[in-house]
Amino acid sequence: MKRNAQKWVLTLVVLLISTTLLSAKTPKYIFYCIGDGMSFAHVMATQLYYEHGNNPNGKESLAILDFPVRSAIRTYANNSLITCSAAAATALATGHKTNIDHVGISPDKKPLTSIAKQLRDKGYAIGLVTSGQIDDATPAAFYASQMRKEAYLIGKEGADSQFEFLAGSALKQPYAPSQPSLYDYYRQQGYTICRGIDGYNANRATGKMLLLDTDTASRSWLPYALERKPEAMGLEFMVQAGIDKLYREKGKKGFFMMIEGASIDHASHPDDLATAIFETAEFDRSVRIAYEFYKKHPDETLIIVTADHETGGLTMGETNMRPFYWEYVNYQTLSKESLSDLFRSLKKNGQVDSWEKARKVLADHTGLWTKIPVNAGEEAALMQCYYRTVIQKSKEQEVTLYAQTEPLVAQAIALLDKKIGVAWSSTSHTGGFVPFYAIGCEATRFATVGDNTDIPQTIRKIMKIK
Repeated sequence: MKRNAQKWVLTLVVLLISTTLLSAKTPKYIFYCIGDGMSFAHVMATQLYYEHGNNPNGKESLAILDFPVRSAIRTYANNSLITCSAAAATALATGHKTNIDHVGISPDKKPLTSIAKQLRDKGYAIGLVTSGQIDDATPAAFYASQMRKEAYLIGKEGADSQFEFLAGSALKQPYAPSQPSLYDYYRQQGYTICRGIDGYNANRATGKMLLLDTDTASRSWLPYALERKPEAMGLEFMVQAGIDKLYREKGKKGFFMMIEGASIDHASHPDDLATAIFETAEFDRSVRIAYEFYKKHPDETLIIVTADHETGGLTMGETNMRPFYWEYVNYQTLSKESLSDLFRSLKKNGQVDSWEKARKVLADHTGLWTKIPVNAGEEAALMQCYYRTVIQKSKEQEVTLYAQTEPLVAQAIALLDKKIGVAWSSTSHTGGFVPFYAIGCEATRFATVGDNTDIPQTIRKIMKIK
Protein backbone atom coordinates (compact mmCIF):
# COMPACT_ATOMS: atom_id res chain seq x y z
CA MET A 1 0.00 0.00 0.00
CA LYS A 2 2.80 2.42 0.97
CA ARG A 3 4.73 1.58 -2.20
CA ASN A 4 1.66 2.22 -4.36
CA ALA A 5 1.15 5.59 -2.70
CA GLN A 6 4.76 6.54 -3.41
CA LYS A 7 4.34 5.51 -7.06
CA TRP A 8 1.17 7.61 -7.29
CA VAL A 9 2.93 10.69 -5.84
CA LEU A 10 5.90 10.22 -8.17
CA THR A 11 3.58 9.88 -11.17
CA LEU A 12 1.73 13.06 -10.15
CA VAL A 13 5.00 15.00 -9.82
CA VAL A 14 6.14 13.81 -13.26
CA LEU A 15 2.79 14.79 -14.75
CA LEU A 16 2.92 18.23 -13.15
CA ILE A 17 6.46 18.85 -14.41
CA SER A 18 5.55 17.62 -17.88
CA THR A 19 2.45 19.79 -17.96
CA THR A 20 4.46 22.82 -16.87
CA LEU A 21 7.07 22.24 -19.54
CA LEU A 22 4.48 21.64 -22.23
CA SER A 23 2.54 24.76 -21.27
CA ALA A 24 5.65 26.95 -21.12
CA LYS A 25 5.52 29.76 -23.62
CA THR A 26 8.33 31.26 -25.62
CA PRO A 27 8.42 35.07 -25.54
CA LYS A 28 8.17 36.79 -28.88
CA TYR A 29 9.54 40.09 -27.60
CA ILE A 30 12.35 40.39 -25.03
CA PHE A 31 13.57 43.59 -23.40
CA TYR A 32 16.85 43.31 -21.48
CA CYS A 33 17.30 46.57 -19.55
CA ILE A 34 20.60 47.39 -17.82
CA GLY A 35 21.06 50.40 -15.55
CA ASP A 36 24.83 50.92 -15.61
CA GLY A 37 26.00 51.52 -12.02
CA MET A 38 22.44 51.34 -10.65
CA SER A 39 22.16 50.07 -7.08
CA PHE A 40 19.23 49.51 -4.76
CA ALA A 41 20.05 52.93 -3.30
CA HIS A 42 19.77 54.61 -6.71
CA VAL A 43 16.33 53.08 -7.12
CA MET A 44 15.31 54.07 -3.61
CA ALA A 45 16.57 57.64 -3.94
CA THR A 46 14.70 58.13 -7.21
CA GLN A 47 11.55 56.57 -5.79
CA LEU A 48 11.68 58.81 -2.70
CA TYR A 49 12.26 61.81 -4.94
CA TYR A 50 9.09 60.86 -6.84
CA GLU A 51 7.07 60.24 -3.68
CA HIS A 52 7.75 63.76 -2.52
CA GLY A 53 5.91 65.25 -5.48
CA ASN A 54 8.79 65.62 -7.89
CA ASN A 55 7.62 63.52 -10.84
CA PRO A 56 6.43 65.85 -13.60
CA ASN A 57 4.27 63.04 -15.01
CA GLY A 58 2.36 62.83 -11.76
CA LYS A 59 3.28 59.20 -11.07
CA GLU A 60 4.47 58.35 -7.57
CA SER A 61 6.20 55.08 -8.40
CA LEU A 62 8.94 53.87 -10.68
CA ALA A 63 7.73 51.43 -13.32
CA ILE A 64 10.24 48.79 -12.28
CA LEU A 65 8.80 48.66 -8.77
CA ASP A 66 5.53 47.38 -10.24
CA PHE A 67 7.27 44.28 -11.62
CA PRO A 68 6.31 41.15 -9.65
CA VAL A 69 9.60 39.23 -9.87
CA ARG A 70 12.39 40.76 -7.78
CA SER A 71 15.79 39.58 -6.66
CA ALA A 72 19.34 40.64 -5.78
CA ILE A 73 22.20 39.83 -8.12
CA ARG A 74 25.91 39.21 -7.49
CA THR A 75 28.24 40.99 -9.90
CA TYR A 76 31.83 39.85 -9.19
CA ALA A 77 34.26 39.21 -12.05
CA ASN A 78 36.32 36.07 -12.53
CA ASN A 79 39.46 37.71 -11.17
CA SER A 80 38.05 40.45 -8.95
CA LEU A 81 35.31 40.98 -6.37
CA ILE A 82 34.85 44.48 -7.81
CA THR A 83 33.86 44.07 -11.42
CA CYS A 84 34.16 46.44 -14.36
CA SER A 85 31.58 47.16 -17.04
CA ALA A 86 33.31 44.87 -19.55
CA ALA A 87 33.40 41.79 -17.32
CA ALA A 88 29.92 42.45 -15.95
CA ALA A 89 28.42 43.00 -19.39
CA THR A 90 30.04 39.81 -20.65
CA ALA A 91 28.42 37.88 -17.80
CA LEU A 92 25.04 39.48 -18.55
CA ALA A 93 25.33 38.87 -22.29
CA THR A 94 26.90 35.40 -22.40
CA GLY A 95 26.32 33.78 -19.01
CA HIS A 96 30.04 33.35 -18.32
CA LYS A 97 32.34 35.05 -15.83
CA THR A 98 35.43 36.66 -17.25
CA ASN A 99 38.32 38.91 -16.27
CA ILE A 100 38.47 42.69 -15.97
CA ASP A 101 38.50 44.50 -19.35
CA HIS A 102 37.46 41.37 -21.28
CA VAL A 103 34.56 42.02 -23.67
CA GLY A 104 32.76 38.90 -24.88
CA ILE A 105 35.81 36.69 -24.30
CA SER A 106 36.70 34.14 -21.63
CA PRO A 107 39.57 34.59 -19.15
CA ASP A 108 41.83 32.83 -21.67
CA LYS A 109 40.53 35.20 -24.40
CA LYS A 110 38.42 32.70 -26.30
CA PRO A 111 35.25 34.14 -27.92
CA LEU A 112 31.98 33.74 -26.06
CA THR A 113 28.58 33.80 -27.73
CA SER A 114 25.93 36.22 -26.52
CA ILE A 115 22.23 35.52 -26.30
CA ALA A 116 21.70 38.36 -28.79
CA LYS A 117 23.73 36.53 -31.44
CA GLN A 118 21.97 33.26 -30.66
CA LEU A 119 18.55 34.86 -30.98
CA ARG A 120 19.64 36.55 -34.21
CA ASP A 121 20.56 33.13 -35.58
CA LYS A 122 17.14 31.81 -34.53
CA GLY A 123 15.41 34.46 -36.62
CA TYR A 124 14.81 37.32 -34.16
CA ALA A 125 15.45 40.97 -34.96
CA ILE A 126 18.02 42.51 -32.62
CA GLY A 127 18.32 46.03 -31.24
CA LEU A 128 20.89 47.58 -28.89
CA VAL A 129 20.13 51.00 -27.38
CA THR A 130 22.35 52.97 -25.00
CA SER A 131 22.75 56.53 -23.75
CA GLY A 132 26.50 55.94 -24.04
CA GLN A 133 28.67 54.89 -26.97
CA ILE A 134 27.27 52.02 -28.98
CA ASP A 135 30.68 50.31 -28.93
CA ASP A 136 31.35 50.81 -25.22
CA ALA A 137 31.53 47.81 -22.90
CA THR A 138 27.88 47.05 -22.18
CA PRO A 139 26.44 47.00 -25.70
CA ALA A 140 29.72 45.65 -27.11
CA ALA A 141 29.50 42.48 -25.01
CA PHE A 142 26.40 41.50 -26.99
CA TYR A 143 28.26 41.42 -30.32
CA ALA A 144 32.06 41.67 -29.87
CA SER A 145 34.90 39.45 -28.64
CA GLN A 146 37.84 41.73 -27.84
CA MET A 147 39.86 43.33 -25.09
CA ARG A 148 38.19 46.57 -24.09
CA LYS A 149 41.06 48.73 -25.35
CA GLU A 150 40.46 47.53 -28.93
CA ALA A 151 37.78 50.14 -29.54
CA TYR A 152 38.12 50.23 -33.34
CA LEU A 153 37.87 46.43 -33.67
CA ILE A 154 34.88 46.39 -31.31
CA GLY A 155 33.15 49.00 -33.43
CA LYS A 156 33.85 46.98 -36.56
CA GLU A 157 32.26 43.90 -34.99
CA GLY A 158 29.17 45.99 -34.35
CA ALA A 159 28.74 46.41 -38.08
CA ASP A 160 29.54 42.73 -38.65
CA SER A 161 26.79 41.72 -36.22
CA GLN A 162 24.09 42.69 -38.72
CA PHE A 163 21.83 43.62 -35.82
CA GLU A 164 18.90 45.56 -37.21
CA PHE A 165 19.00 48.59 -34.90
CA LEU A 166 21.96 50.13 -33.06
CA ALA A 167 21.51 53.43 -31.22
CA GLY A 168 23.78 55.43 -28.95
CA SER A 169 25.64 58.68 -28.48
CA ALA A 170 28.60 58.03 -30.78
CA LEU A 171 31.24 55.60 -31.97
CA LYS A 172 34.14 55.38 -29.56
CA GLN A 173 36.99 55.23 -32.08
CA PRO A 174 35.70 55.62 -35.64
CA TYR A 175 39.17 56.00 -37.14
CA ALA A 176 42.33 53.88 -37.03
CA PRO A 177 45.61 54.05 -38.97
CA SER A 178 45.45 52.38 -42.40
CA GLN A 179 41.86 51.31 -41.73
CA PRO A 180 38.58 52.46 -43.29
CA SER A 181 36.41 54.86 -41.35
CA LEU A 182 33.90 52.94 -39.26
CA TYR A 183 31.20 55.14 -40.73
CA ASP A 184 32.16 53.90 -44.19
CA TYR A 185 32.41 50.34 -42.92
CA TYR A 186 28.91 50.46 -41.44
CA ARG A 187 27.59 51.73 -44.77
CA GLN A 188 29.42 48.92 -46.58
CA GLN A 189 27.68 46.46 -44.26
CA GLY A 190 24.30 47.82 -45.26
CA TYR A 191 23.62 50.29 -42.44
CA THR A 192 22.02 53.69 -42.80
CA ILE A 193 23.70 56.14 -40.42
CA CYS A 194 21.29 58.67 -38.91
CA ARG A 195 21.91 61.51 -36.48
CA GLY A 196 19.36 62.73 -33.98
CA ILE A 197 15.58 62.82 -34.10
CA ASP A 198 15.37 64.44 -37.52
CA GLY A 199 17.83 61.94 -38.98
CA TYR A 200 15.79 59.04 -37.69
CA ASN A 201 12.49 60.44 -38.93
CA ALA A 202 13.95 60.98 -42.40
CA ASN A 203 15.22 57.39 -42.63
CA ARG A 204 12.82 55.37 -40.49
CA ALA A 205 11.73 53.23 -43.45
CA THR A 206 15.28 52.10 -44.28
CA GLY A 207 16.83 48.73 -43.39
CA LYS A 208 19.56 48.28 -40.77
CA MET A 209 20.16 51.52 -38.87
CA LEU A 210 22.94 53.07 -36.79
CA LEU A 211 21.37 56.00 -34.90
CA LEU A 212 23.80 58.45 -33.26
CA ASP A 213 23.56 61.81 -31.50
CA THR A 214 24.00 65.07 -33.39
CA ASP A 215 26.41 66.44 -30.78
CA THR A 216 29.81 64.99 -31.68
CA ALA A 217 31.99 67.54 -29.94
CA SER A 218 31.14 67.26 -26.24
CA ARG A 219 31.26 64.23 -23.97
CA SER A 220 31.18 60.65 -25.15
CA TRP A 221 27.64 60.04 -23.93
CA LEU A 222 24.33 61.78 -24.43
CA PRO A 223 23.97 65.07 -22.54
CA TYR A 224 22.72 64.38 -19.04
CA ALA A 225 18.93 64.40 -18.65
CA LEU A 226 19.32 67.11 -15.98
CA GLU A 227 20.63 69.61 -18.52
CA ARG A 228 19.61 68.22 -21.91
CA LYS A 229 17.68 70.52 -24.25
CA PRO A 230 14.05 69.42 -24.78
CA GLU A 231 14.53 69.04 -28.53
CA ALA A 232 17.62 66.82 -28.17
CA MET A 233 17.56 63.05 -28.55
CA GLY A 234 17.41 61.05 -25.32
CA LEU A 235 17.22 57.42 -24.29
CA GLU A 236 13.42 57.39 -24.38
CA PHE A 237 13.29 58.46 -28.01
CA MET A 238 15.84 55.82 -29.03
CA VAL A 239 13.92 53.07 -27.23
CA GLN A 240 10.63 54.03 -28.88
CA ALA A 241 12.35 54.34 -32.26
CA GLY A 242 13.90 50.90 -31.78
CA ILE A 243 10.57 49.31 -30.87
CA ASP A 244 8.87 50.88 -33.88
CA LYS A 245 11.58 49.67 -36.20
CA LEU A 246 12.03 46.15 -34.82
CA TYR A 247 8.29 45.54 -34.59
CA ARG A 248 7.99 46.30 -38.32
CA GLU A 249 10.71 43.82 -39.33
CA LYS A 250 9.25 41.34 -41.79
CA GLY A 251 9.97 37.64 -41.67
CA LYS A 252 11.22 37.72 -38.06
CA LYS A 253 10.03 35.59 -35.14
CA GLY A 254 10.04 38.63 -32.88
CA PHE A 255 12.72 40.86 -31.41
CA PHE A 256 15.28 41.22 -28.64
CA MET A 257 16.25 44.67 -27.41
CA MET A 258 18.99 45.57 -24.94
CA ILE A 259 18.47 48.97 -23.29
CA GLU A 260 21.31 50.56 -21.29
CA GLY A 261 21.01 53.59 -19.05
CA ALA A 262 24.74 54.27 -19.27
CA SER A 263 24.94 57.60 -17.49
CA ILE A 264 23.71 56.47 -14.10
CA ASP A 265 27.29 55.26 -13.84
CA HIS A 266 28.76 58.43 -15.37
CA ALA A 267 26.97 60.57 -12.78
CA SER A 268 27.79 58.27 -9.86
CA HIS A 269 31.56 58.17 -10.31
CA PRO A 270 31.83 61.85 -9.28
CA ASP A 271 29.15 61.35 -6.57
CA ASP A 272 26.59 63.63 -8.23
CA LEU A 273 23.24 62.71 -6.70
CA ALA A 274 20.88 65.02 -8.60
CA THR A 275 22.34 64.00 -11.96
CA ALA A 276 22.23 60.31 -10.99
CA ILE A 277 18.57 60.59 -9.95
CA PHE A 278 17.63 62.21 -13.26
CA GLU A 279 19.49 59.47 -15.16
CA THR A 280 17.81 56.72 -13.11
CA ALA A 281 14.45 58.36 -13.75
CA GLU A 282 15.10 58.52 -17.50
CA PHE A 283 16.15 54.87 -17.50
CA ASP A 284 12.92 53.96 -15.71
CA ARG A 285 10.86 55.99 -18.18
CA SER A 286 12.56 54.06 -20.97
CA VAL A 287 11.64 50.81 -19.24
CA ARG A 288 8.09 52.15 -18.93
CA ILE A 289 7.95 52.44 -22.74
CA ALA A 290 8.75 48.73 -22.89
CA TYR A 291 6.14 48.19 -20.17
CA GLU A 292 3.49 49.93 -22.26
CA PHE A 293 4.42 47.63 -25.15
CA TYR A 294 4.07 44.68 -22.77
CA LYS A 295 0.53 45.77 -21.85
CA LYS A 296 -0.43 45.45 -25.53
CA HIS A 297 1.30 42.05 -25.86
CA PRO A 298 1.19 40.59 -22.31
CA ASP A 299 1.39 36.94 -23.35
CA GLU A 300 4.29 37.47 -25.74
CA THR A 301 6.59 39.95 -23.96
CA LEU A 302 9.30 39.47 -21.34
CA ILE A 303 10.98 42.45 -19.63
CA ILE A 304 14.11 42.02 -17.52
CA VAL A 305 15.72 44.87 -15.58
CA THR A 306 19.02 44.76 -13.71
CA ALA A 307 22.41 46.50 -13.41
CA ASP A 308 25.97 45.55 -14.32
CA HIS A 309 27.41 46.77 -11.00
CA GLU A 310 26.97 49.39 -8.29
CA THR A 311 28.81 52.70 -8.53
CA GLY A 312 29.62 55.17 -5.79
CA GLY A 313 28.48 53.34 -2.66
CA LEU A 314 25.38 55.52 -2.34
CA THR A 315 23.61 55.34 1.03
CA MET A 316 20.30 56.72 2.24
CA GLY A 317 20.84 58.83 5.33
CA GLU A 318 23.91 60.96 5.95
CA THR A 319 23.26 60.58 9.69
CA ASN A 320 20.38 59.13 11.70
CA MET A 321 19.61 62.61 13.03
CA ARG A 322 19.17 64.50 9.79
CA PRO A 323 15.89 64.52 7.79
CA PHE A 324 15.72 64.15 4.00
CA TYR A 325 15.04 67.15 1.77
CA TRP A 326 14.32 65.64 -1.64
CA GLU A 327 13.10 68.97 -3.04
CA TYR A 328 16.72 70.20 -2.88
CA VAL A 329 17.47 67.94 -5.86
CA ASN A 330 15.52 70.38 -8.03
CA TYR A 331 17.80 73.30 -7.20
CA GLN A 332 20.79 71.80 -9.03
CA THR A 333 20.61 73.01 -12.63
CA LEU A 334 23.86 71.60 -14.05
CA SER A 335 25.69 68.32 -13.60
CA LYS A 336 28.75 68.43 -11.40
CA GLU A 337 30.86 68.05 -14.53
CA SER A 338 29.22 70.94 -16.41
CA LEU A 339 29.26 73.22 -13.38
CA SER A 340 32.96 72.51 -13.01
CA ASP A 341 33.56 73.35 -16.67
CA LEU A 342 31.64 76.61 -16.21
CA PHE A 343 33.53 77.56 -13.06
CA ARG A 344 36.88 76.66 -14.64
CA SER A 345 36.09 78.95 -17.58
CA LEU A 346 35.01 81.81 -15.29
CA LYS A 347 38.15 81.38 -13.21
CA LYS A 348 40.34 81.51 -16.31
CA ASN A 349 38.67 84.72 -17.45
CA GLY A 350 38.92 86.40 -14.03
CA GLN A 351 35.14 86.43 -13.51
CA VAL A 352 35.22 84.85 -10.04
CA ASP A 353 37.93 87.06 -8.58
CA SER A 354 36.03 87.54 -5.34
CA TRP A 355 34.31 85.15 -2.98
CA GLU A 356 30.99 86.95 -3.53
CA LYS A 357 31.14 86.27 -7.28
CA ALA A 358 32.12 82.62 -6.78
CA ARG A 359 29.38 82.12 -4.21
CA LYS A 360 26.80 83.56 -6.62
CA VAL A 361 27.79 81.05 -9.32
CA LEU A 362 27.41 78.19 -6.85
CA ALA A 363 24.13 79.57 -5.50
CA ASP A 364 22.66 80.01 -8.99
CA HIS A 365 23.26 76.36 -9.88
CA THR A 366 22.85 74.51 -6.57
CA GLY A 367 20.38 76.59 -4.51
CA LEU A 368 22.88 76.88 -1.66
CA TRP A 369 22.36 80.10 0.35
CA THR A 370 19.37 81.27 -1.73
CA LYS A 371 17.09 78.28 -1.14
CA ILE A 372 19.11 75.98 1.10
CA PRO A 373 20.53 77.27 4.40
CA VAL A 374 24.32 77.27 4.75
CA ASN A 375 25.76 77.83 8.22
CA ALA A 376 28.88 79.83 9.06
CA GLY A 377 31.10 76.76 9.43
CA GLU A 378 30.03 75.32 6.07
CA GLU A 379 30.62 78.64 4.31
CA ALA A 380 34.01 79.03 5.99
CA ALA A 381 35.09 75.61 4.63
CA LEU A 382 33.99 76.62 1.13
CA MET A 383 35.81 79.97 1.45
CA GLN A 384 39.02 78.18 2.44
CA CYS A 385 38.73 76.00 -0.67
CA TYR A 386 38.10 79.11 -2.79
CA TYR A 387 41.15 80.91 -1.35
CA ARG A 388 43.39 77.90 -1.96
CA THR A 389 42.26 77.06 -5.50
CA VAL A 390 41.38 80.48 -6.94
CA ILE A 391 43.42 83.09 -5.07
CA GLN A 392 46.51 80.94 -4.45
CA LYS A 393 45.95 79.20 -7.82
CA SER A 394 46.43 75.66 -6.59
CA LYS A 395 46.26 73.23 -9.53
CA GLU A 396 44.56 70.48 -7.52
CA GLN A 397 41.54 68.77 -9.05
CA GLU A 398 39.13 66.08 -7.88
CA VAL A 399 39.94 63.22 -10.25
CA THR A 400 37.36 60.50 -10.93
CA LEU A 401 37.03 58.02 -13.78
CA TYR A 402 35.42 60.32 -16.33
CA ALA A 403 36.15 63.82 -15.08
CA GLN A 404 38.42 66.28 -13.34
CA THR A 405 36.35 68.54 -11.12
CA GLU A 406 37.16 71.94 -9.65
CA PRO A 407 37.57 71.39 -5.88
CA LEU A 408 35.19 74.19 -4.94
CA VAL A 409 32.46 72.75 -7.16
CA ALA A 410 33.11 69.26 -5.78
CA GLN A 411 32.83 70.57 -2.22
CA ALA A 412 29.63 72.49 -2.98
CA ILE A 413 27.94 69.45 -4.58
CA ALA A 414 29.05 67.28 -1.63
CA LEU A 415 27.45 69.79 0.72
CA LEU A 416 24.26 69.77 -1.37
CA ASP A 417 24.11 65.96 -1.22
CA LYS A 418 24.62 66.15 2.55
CA LYS A 419 21.79 68.67 2.83
CA ILE A 420 19.53 66.32 0.81
CA GLY A 421 20.41 63.56 3.26
CA VAL A 422 22.59 61.07 1.38
CA ALA A 423 26.22 60.03 1.42
CA TRP A 424 28.68 58.31 -0.90
CA SER A 425 31.44 55.90 0.13
CA SER A 426 33.32 55.69 -3.16
CA THR A 427 33.98 57.25 -6.55
CA SER A 428 34.33 53.84 -8.18
CA HIS A 429 32.48 50.56 -8.56
CA THR A 430 31.72 48.51 -5.48
CA GLY A 431 31.04 44.84 -4.88
CA GLY A 432 27.47 45.35 -3.70
CA PHE A 433 24.48 43.39 -4.93
CA VAL A 434 22.35 45.03 -7.61
CA PRO A 435 18.57 44.83 -8.12
CA PHE A 436 16.74 42.55 -10.51
CA TYR A 437 13.15 42.95 -11.75
CA ALA A 438 11.10 41.01 -14.30
CA ILE A 439 7.58 40.86 -15.70
CA GLY A 440 5.83 39.09 -18.51
CA CYS A 441 6.01 35.80 -20.36
CA GLU A 442 7.99 33.23 -18.31
CA ALA A 443 9.17 35.93 -15.87
CA THR A 444 8.64 33.58 -12.92
CA ARG A 445 11.51 31.47 -14.26
CA PHE A 446 13.82 34.23 -12.95
CA ALA A 447 12.53 34.11 -9.38
CA THR A 448 15.59 32.26 -8.11
CA VAL A 449 18.37 34.00 -10.06
CA GLY A 450 21.16 35.23 -7.80
CA ASP A 451 24.11 35.86 -10.09
CA ASN A 452 24.51 37.90 -13.26
CA THR A 453 25.40 34.74 -15.21
CA ASP A 454 22.02 33.20 -14.27
CA ILE A 455 20.10 35.73 -16.37
CA PRO A 456 21.27 34.80 -19.89
CA GLN A 457 21.34 31.13 -18.95
CA THR A 458 17.67 31.35 -17.93
CA ILE A 459 16.85 33.17 -21.18
CA ARG A 460 18.50 30.31 -23.06
CA LYS A 461 16.33 27.76 -21.26
CA ILE A 462 13.18 29.74 -21.98
CA MET A 463 14.10 30.22 -25.65
CA LYS A 464 15.28 26.60 -25.96
CA ILE A 465 18.81 27.63 -26.91
CA LYS A 466 21.58 25.13 -26.26
